[in-house]
Amino acid sequence: MDIAELLINYKHNVASKYLPIRGDQIGTRVFEMEKYYLSTKIDGHLCFIYKEGNNISILNHNNKPFDRTELNKELESILKDQEGLFVGEIHLHHENKRTRSYDLTKEISNDKSDIRIAIFDILRLKDKEFQSNDWNNKKNILSEIFPKSGIIFYLDEVELSSRKDIEVEFQKRAIDLNLEGVVVRGESGPVFKIKQYLSFDLVVLGYVNGHANDFSLLKEILIGVMIDKNKFLSVGIVVNGFTVSDRETLSVDFEKIKVESDSIQVSNSKLPFTMIEPKYIVEIESTDIITSNSDGFIKRPLLIFNNNFLLDKYSNSISLTTPVFKKFRQDKKVNEKDVGLNQITRVVDIIDKVEEESNKSSSELIKRDVYVKITKGFKMVKKFLVWDTKAVLNDYPKYVFYKIDYSPTRKDKMKRDIKVSNDEEQIMKIFDTEIETDIKSGWEKI
Repeated sequence: MDIAELLINYKHNVASKYLPIRGDQIGTRVFEMEKYYLSTKIDGHLCFIYKEGNNISILNHNNKPFDRTELNKELESILKDQEGLFVGEIHLHHENKRTRSYDLTKEISNDKSDIRIAIFDILRLKDKEFQSNDWNNKKNILSEIFPKSGIIFYLDEVELSSRKDIEVEFQKRAIDLNLEGVVVRGESGPVFKIKQYLSFDLVVLGYVNGHANDFSLLKEILIGVMIDKNKFLSVGIVVNGFTVSDRETLSVDFEKIKVESDSIQVSNSKLPFTMIEPKYIVEIESTDIITSNSDGFIKRPLLIFNNNFLLDKYSNSISLTTPVFKKFRQDKKVNEKDVGLNQITRVVDIIDKVEEESNKSSSELIKRDVYVKITKGFKMVKKFLVWDTKAVLNDYPKYVFYKIDYSPTRKDKMKRDIKVSNDEEQIMKIFDTEIETDIKSGWEKI
């Protein structure tokens, strides 16, 4: 297996399988084991140190380098004749201050910033590869190779014998010292990532019914933040935290304020969200928040609301881990102060990316036809749309044709097709041809 494949596999098969839980659930969610090994959770970026011969590289999981001269020199001194592939968390260090991943993003190119690496795993030493559960052997090797302090250090563990001990350590590190949390593992797994829950005030943008296959009950909500006046960035979907009574009431209340949308957002249950007026504010708790995955930055719809919703573009956003509905915030208002991007950027940094993507003028819908067909009680929908993107850069097409084909009886309920052009006459011909080809008898234009 080559290095690039090893890095991607580690990200998918090890790092992504840590079990995220909240601090007050340690007593019930952490498995009973004879021994636990606990270390401080550092909020930085996953990184890999690869040394072959005299060559040393510090890489992210996509095999892209972190270029820091002082770290490479320190590794030359530490590793000397050693060769291998090691795993760590690269982070910005502040004395008596909590690490934040977005701080690293801002400071990684500043050669005067204090960037450090906490080493916590090893994949290969010379020609020997290690299994993920070979913890004791790996721990001994890492503690012999790396120092316990400095700009590159082995992230030491404490051995504990009960879940009560974990609660005490979590209180000391995450609460008293305001660190991100702790990581706890058994001798042969599993690995728990224990943190305080994060809390966000967010706007409800849409909903889906169908809880327990009862379509009178709310199942999921689509949530977002306000980027600008009447502009909302979707940040995720919430399923849990509602009582049956909540689901009954909200299904009725949301039905009263539903609106049209020129963009279909799909729920976890593969059903399209019914969009609603952005009036409701909810408090959501989550164990974690991320801005990227193995495919790159997380992209979600940026929507414009003007009596209905219009998709502006897909923009950098976030993903919430195990989000839970807590309550409605009737003391909050739908504005940038109460439900703006600050809800996200106080934890992770995406504001520069969103603003950069939002600088382009809003797209304009210039053509829209919708057709429906009812067969055996099932409603099928086909939407044909054309946007003028208002693009003045070569990075964007001038015109976009978008077709949405929704059929609840198909295995693949939602199908889409996109075509682009820089010529208005050509995009309109595409629009007409698609309708002529796709719309047969039985379809009704609405």
